[in-house]
Amino acid sequence: MKNKTIDLIVVSVIAGFVFLCGLGAMGLTDPDERFYAQSAKEMLDRGDWITPCIFDKPQFEKPIFYYWLVMISYKVFGVNEAAARLPSALFGVLGTIGVYYIGWLLFSRRTGFYAALVMTTSIMYIILARACVTDMVLCVFIVYVFLFYLTGYISGHNKLLYLAAAGTAGLAVLTKGPIGLILPAAIISIFVVLIKDGKALLRFPLISGSILFLAVSAPWYFMMYKIHGMTFIDHFFGFQNITRFLSPEHKIGDVVYYYVPILLGGFLPWSIFLPYGLWRIARDDRPMFRWHLFLLVWAGVFFIFFSLSRTKLPTYIFPLFPALAVFMGRYLDRMIAGGGPMKMPERVSSGLYCAVFPVTMAVFYAVAMKKYTVMEGAILKTGVVLTAMAVVSLVMLVLKKRALFYHSIIATLCLAVIPITVFLSLPITRYESAKYLVAEIKKHIRPGDLVGAETDYRRGVAFYLGRNDVPDIHLHDTMTKFFQHDQRVWGIIKDKNHRALYTDKRNPYQLPTYVIYQYGKRDIVSNKIPDDGDYVKMRSREEPY
Repeated sequence: MKNKTIDLIVVSVIAGFVFLCGLGAMGLTDPDERFYAQSAKEMLDRGDWITPCIFDKPQFEKPIFYYWLVMISYKVFGVNEAAARLPSALFGVLGTIGVYYIGWLLFSRRTGFYAALVMTTSIMYIILARACVTDMVLCVFIVYVFLFYLTGYISGHNKLLYLAAAGTAGLAVLTKGPIGLILPAAIISIFVVLIKDGKALLRFPLISGSILFLAVSAPWYFMMYKIHGMTFIDHFFGFQNITRFLSPEHKIGDVVYYYVPILLGGFLPWSIFLPYGLWRIARDDRPMFRWHLFLLVWAGVFFIFFSLSRTKLPTYIFPLFPALAVFMGRYLDRMIAGGGPMKMPERVSSGLYCAVFPVTMAVFYAVAMKKYTVMEGAILKTGVVLTAMAVVSLVMLVLKKRALFYHSIIATLCLAVIPITVFLSLPITRYESAKYLVAEIKKHIRPGDLVGAETDYRRGVAFYLGRNDVPDIHLHDTMTKFFQHDQRVWGIIKDKNHRALYTDKRNPYQLPTYVIYQYGKRDIVSNKIPDDGDYVKMRSREEPY
């Protein structure tokens, strides 16, 4: 018990550091981040804890639970980036603890410990634990559905633990919809059938479990139906869950192999070791085949289901990552405990890891030299730090210190958050977030002035401006009408679209506009000269460039 307590403290402290360090240093950049942050802010302003909304319009994309988490965080810590991301970070810590317990339950305490550290240091897990999106919360609930079910199954069909699994599935459905129940239930069913224990399904307290599941998940859905009627049912269940599975919402990604590179990239650096790790575990850990099978079914069902879906997004397969983390935890446990001399596949995988950071940073630097020149210095500094860490791993590899080599990987990914936060957060915010653009507008704006933005920037502008009345001016005709206002207006638009306002052959804009501020590919544009008379450039039909 003492060792387990120490493990949990270490895992929690490491995960807390990785996920919470500089959590608010970067502005809201991802479109989904801006959506959830602004929606929760509007709901809090309206005092509406039932209907998700943005720009005063109901939104039926996702259920309510994640909005509740962000709203509570705003109530406690104020409306800011860190508060918006805090629920994901805290659930990230809870997820690593859940992975620890699954690894310990199925294999050993040390397997659980390494599995938790693998999960904490996987690229996609780090990103989603530091982002205001629903994916981390759903993933963690699925981890605990399996943890409660497996504990109940192994302990002799403990009904209380089965009920805990049912209640947690209800929270998963309240977070992201039916997949929170359908996929875990499918995985458990397939597993018990494959191990020829189908009767285990009959031992699940179906009636009481269903009642608890519905008690957790159904009230909100019922209230939404009472408020919005079939509009909610048709959009949420019809479009969001059925139509999107059968028809692609985005042209990109409608290929069956879409998730292969996502899996390899998102599970870095551990995906480098995954092929050899799976082979070694299958060969050397045969007495534990039953639990290997469970993990394979877990990962396989999520991967196959979303590969068959016509609408694909990178984060859809994220809930399979904990299964891979337990596999890798088992691999590290056995290798560090005495796996003998390094075989060629392990040496190749280890060498590839040592090359990842220098090569990746070189690619980023090359891209920055072409598109983001201001980030050049930040990428260089970050690259130097990460490359130095990779050199430490290389030294451990050359010295054949296997345990220190794998521990150095964990340390590198944990510490990488520091240079990324210190060096990269500000330039990324300036290029990709509306934060500094809004700060610039606030220097000029007068009461009653209207502020508009293109679709990509609108949510972020509303969040940082603290206003919901931000019209979408992405389309040419809409942008034209916007700048034709008699009153002063301000627009945040792409520079190329500002030029296109005058070069469009169908309906070129006739009046001059003024670029007040320009950074990267974005302009702040007004239809009138600012009060101080200061502007970067004027554009007109005669001089669109």
